[in-house]
This record gives sequence, C-alpha cells and structure tokens, in this order.
Amino acid sequence: MLDKIPAFLSNLLFFQVYKLIPRTLKKQFRRLLILMLVLACVETAGVGLIAFYAAAVSDPLSTLHLPVLLTVKSFPYIGYLFDSPRLLIGSLSVLIIIFMPLKNSYRAFVTYWIARSSADIEAYFGQRLLEMILYRDYRWHLDQNSADLIQMVNWRNHLGRNFVGPSLKVICEFLMLLVLLVGLLLTQPVMSMLFIFVQGGAVVIVIKQLKKGLDNSASACRNNELAMSRYATRAIHAIKDVKIASAEKNFVDDFVDHSKQFALRYGRQHFWREAPQLVLESFGFVVLAGSIVFMLFGLGYSPLKTTGITALLAVTAWRTLPAFNRVVSSLSTLRISRPYVEKLIEELKASSSIGGGGLGTSDDLYIFRDKVVFDSVSFSYDSISSVFDDFQMTIVKGESVGIMGPSGCGKSTFVDLFCGLLIPDSGSILVDGQILDKQSAPFWRKKLGYVPQSPYIFDGTLAENIAFGVPDTKIDMQKIEHCCQRAAIDFLEWLPHGVKTVIGERGIRLSGGQRQRIAIARALYREPEIIIFDEATSALDEKKDNEIKDLIRGLKTSATLIVVSHRPSTVSELDRVVFF
Repeated sequence: MLDKIPAFLSNLLFFQVYKLIPRTLKKQFRRLLILMLVLACVETAGVGLIAFYAAAVSDPLSTLHLPVLLTVKSFPYIGYLFDSPRLLIGSLSVLIIIFMPLKNSYRAFVTYWIARSSADIEAYFGQRLLEMILYRDYRWHLDQNSADLIQMVNWRNHLGRNFVGPSLKVICEFLMLLVLLVGLLLTQPVMSMLFIFVQGGAVVIVIKQLKKGLDNSASACRNNELAMSRYATRAIHAIKDVKIASAEKNFVDDFVDHSKQFALRYGRQHFWREAPQLVLESFGFVVLAGSIVFMLFGLGYSPLKTTGITALLAVTAWRTLPAFNRVVSSLSTLRISRPYVEKLIEELKASSSIGGGGLGTSDDLYIFRDKVVFDSVSFSYDSISSVFDDFQMTIVKGESVGIMGPSGCGKSTFVDLFCGLLIPDSGSILVDGQILDKQSAPFWRKKLGYVPQSPYIFDGTLAENIAFGVPDTKIDMQKIEHCCQRAAIDFLEWLPHGVKTVIGERGIRLSGGQRQRIAIARALYREPEIIIFDEATSALDEKKDNEIKDLIRGLKTSATLIVVSHRPSTVSELDRVVFF
C-alpha cells in the first residue's frame, strides 16, 4: 500500500517527500492513515448522534415514531430504554456523555501521532541534511556560504512540522469531510447537494486566491531570511573586526533593510492565512440561513421537517466549517513552506554522498610504515591557474619537515592534499605505495593530528574542546590530563573547575598561545602518527613562538611532524626544510 505511487501523484510535492523517507516511517504513515480513516467514521457517527439528539430534545414524540427507533425497540434488553420521551432523552444523554469524551480522546490520540510523525520525519531529514553537508567534499565546502548551510539545516522544520504535519492534517480532515458528506448525501440528498455545491465552491475559490497570494511572498520571505542570517553571521563571527572598524551600524542597517522587507511580506502571508477562515464562516451562515428559507418557501417543507433537517445541517456545519478552516489553514502553511521544501528536496536528490557509506569499516586501512610520496601531483582550484604542476615530494616516517614560502605559494593547499581533503587533478599521493583517494582518505585522516593557525574553540568545557567530536560520556579524563601536560597547558590552575571549566565560544577568554596549546592537546588526544602545524605560530609573539617551538621539539621523537611556517626560527631545528 502506497509503496508504488501512481504516476499522476508522484510529481506532487508530498509524495516526493514520501519517497525519500525510510521504510519504517512509511509504515508509520500507513498506520496513521488507518487511524485517520477510523477517526473520520467516528466523527461522522458523532455528527449523526448529535443531530438525532437535537431532534429528540426538540420533538421527542415525533422522534419516537421514527422507523429507526421502532426497529431498535424490538431488540430485547435495550428496547425499553426508548419507551417514553423521558427515557429516550435520558438514554441519548447518557450515550452522548459516554461517546463524546471517547471520541475526543481518540481524536487527541490521532492528533498526537500526526505531530509525532511529522517530528520524526523532521528529525530524519535534519539528519539527512547534516550528513549531506558534512560528507560533501571539502572542495565543495570552499565554495559555500556557512550561514546558508546552517540555515538549510534549520529549514528541516519546513519539511516536518510546516509541511508534512499540515499535509497529514489535510488528509485527516479530507477523510472526515468525505465520510461526513457521503453520510449526509445518503440521508438528505437534495439539501446535501446544495450544501456541498455552495460550500465546496467557496473553498475552491478561496484556495485559488490563497495560492496566488502566498506563493510570491513565501519565496521572497525565504530570500530575506537567508540574507538576514548572512549579515548576522558575518557580524557575530567577526565581532572584533566589526568593533575595530566601527562597522556595527552598517551591519545593522543591512539587517534592518531585509527585516523590513520580510515584515511586509510576512504580514501579507498572515493576511492570506486568516482571510479564508472569515470568508468560509460567512459562507457557512449564509448557506444555513439560505437553506432554511429554501426549504420553507421553495420546497414547501413544514416547520417540523425543516427543524429536523436544519438540526442536521447545523450539526454538519458545526463539524465541516472548522474542518474546512483547518484544511485552508494547513494549505496556507504548505504554500508558505513549499519554496523551502522544493529547495531541500532538490539538494537531497542532487547529493550523491549522503551518509558515510562506501568507506569501508577497517580503521587499519593505513598503518603508515614507510613514507608518503607526492608523485607528479597537479592541482588547481580553477582552470585558470595551477597551484601545483607535476609536484614531487617524499616524507619519510619519523622525520620532521618544515614547509616555508610566501603567502599564496600553496603551503595550505599542500596540507589539504596531504590530509586527503583535496584530491589531485592528476598524479597520485601514495601512502606506503597505496593511492590516497576519496574512499581511503577518512581512514588516513584518523592517523593525523592537525594544529591550525586559528583553532576552532567552541562554547564548551576545556575537556570537550580537547576531545573534539567525542561524546561527553566517552571522554577519557585521564587522557585529557596527560594531553594537557604534553601540550604544556600551564593555565589549568587559573581555571575554577580545571578541565571542566567552560572556556567560552571561540576561546574568547583565552590568549592566542593558550588557544594554540588547546589545539595541540586536541591533536595529541587522537594519538596521531603524524602531526601537522599549519602556521600555528604565525599569530604569536616571539616568547609564545619559542614556547610552541619547545613543544614541537618534544614531539619530534613520538610522531612524524610537518610544520608550515613563515618564521625561520620555528623550523630551524627540524630535520629538513622545503621552500615553496
């Protein structure tokens, strides 16, 4: 069921989302569909019961002579409950008391599972989006805006609670309306046709106008949100530069320009979301009052018969009008989320590297026994100029190598190639004779420790920053202490909670030298066979540079070292220095 989607439905956005979810969530959706169908039948039964109850209260004597009650009276044990008007009203009252709470409890149960299912789907697509971003090639990341990527992951709520959730609500309400209107047609075909024609026509008109009003504003709001996120991210990430340049006003003004445009379009969105409810409510009362006039003067019904049919129509309208309103409201949310969902589906379908599949399972793919060879490596970021052309170099296990050269000569690109973050356009990088490629690079990187020029320090404890990427429950505190000693982290006594002290986002409470020591401890925590210092001392003064140089000297005996630096003093004691 629903595994093979008909061709005419497969292009609908909801079914495109459905095709992307895993089998377990599809099973959950099918079970939910059955629950919603049962709810539709229960709601229809409730409408009939309330209409019958209203008719019985208004004219119990006539109700007692209805064919359905005459049939019920013939049953043993329960027939006596309908022998008199008092017993009839009392019995129906007790039935209402029992039925309505049960019906509403079941509706609440279905509502819970609709929300639960949309949240499950949202979580799944959040995982897919994050995997899609993190597992993409490093070269792809160089061309992306980080604020856009973060915003894309946050758009998962448009796929879950703002698209799948409303879609499930539309299906639920549609099933309820369908069963209810079929029941109405069977009992009062003439008035039902009139009711369906007028009310349904109003809904179609409203939805058409709603579509026109929402589509343009939804796309524009998405673009404004992206722009606001970019400006805020730039300003916050570069707060020091912003302060020095006194550029706060410029960033705020750019943010405000887009926020004003967003406010204008967002206001239009909410107008179109609220307007249908007011229109449909007006139509509902017009249809109800018009039906009474039509029955009295057009069809010549008696006031008694008109009262009975009016009770049925009133109860039907009591259930259908809110249902129509919920359908239109959900469709409004769907139209608003549609541009986001289309973009996300496009990205998910275009990505061919979601998840970590295809990389193997062995951590011992590389043991690094001998040497790393750059064999005729050529690489360029574009087709205009090459960074490397037929480049040759060999690094032997256990040696320490310094890399020097002017800015832009390819030092950082060399490091990225060595780490397997970038793949040569031609030629090969060989580790003990084995080619380093996309499939083997993740395992190779497990052998590496990397100390960058500007290490990323997040808003967590010192221990969490050193054990970067390791779950909190799996951090080895003894290992943390040992790495702190090896990295000469001598400021622990100044931290109120030692390695469990929160050190602030980007290490704002630490000096440049202290951040570098944390980065070294982070590299050491991985127990690497090769440690790379990528301009790790370029931002430090001479005293701090000497301290880091002492650390490098102490690491020479335990790992292969690659030190990229523009300072001759930093690489003076290494085995050899290569000039780019």
